Amino acid sequence: MLITKNYRTDQEVILRFVDALGAGLALLSGNKKARPGFFVFAHTFIQEFVEESLFKKEELLIKALEENGFPIDDGPIGSLRAEQTKSREAAEHMLSAAKGWLAGDEQARGEVAWAASEYTSTMRAHLERLKSRIFPLLEQNISPEDEHKISEGLNTLAFENSAKGDEEKYVKLVESLEEELSGWK
Repeated sequence: MLITKNYRTDQEVILRFVDALGAGLALLSGNKKARPGFFVFAHTFIQEFVEESLFKKEELLIKALEENGFPIDDGPIGSLRAEQTKSREAAEHMLSAAKGWLAGDEQARGEVAWAASEYTSTMRAHLERLKSRIFPLLEQNISPEDEHKISEGLNTLAFENSAKGDEEKYVKLVESLEEELSGWK
């Protein structure tokens, strides 16, 4: 399916990011080398790559599901929207707590850990839902013409991001996070 192919690279980059964030979370407890700036920087990836790129692409999938009669508040659309909201809230909580920690509030460190944990588990579930439920559901319910239309929309968004140099920027951002983690060990 063309749609799945268009999502593969994004999902790989996001999973790599989630792995790095999870590693940062694991090293956070009891590690004095852990720094709040890591989590502030991680929020940049979340806001720009996940929320402004992936979630924008998901709107094409949501529209296709809606056009095929799926309710907007329940089922697959409701689940996608709920996970998007939960991930946004966890990311904002993580950013706010990291800024508090950066300002000297050591108790905020625990809040960063909780929010990062919430974010990583939500995004893993979200990506798994896309792969195991949403893509097969679309494949079963949309016409080849609709699939082509969605694929064109995804390609347009990917081209816009690539024209801005975003694709490589976010891979480098994840590499920077991974590099910082190596200094924590």
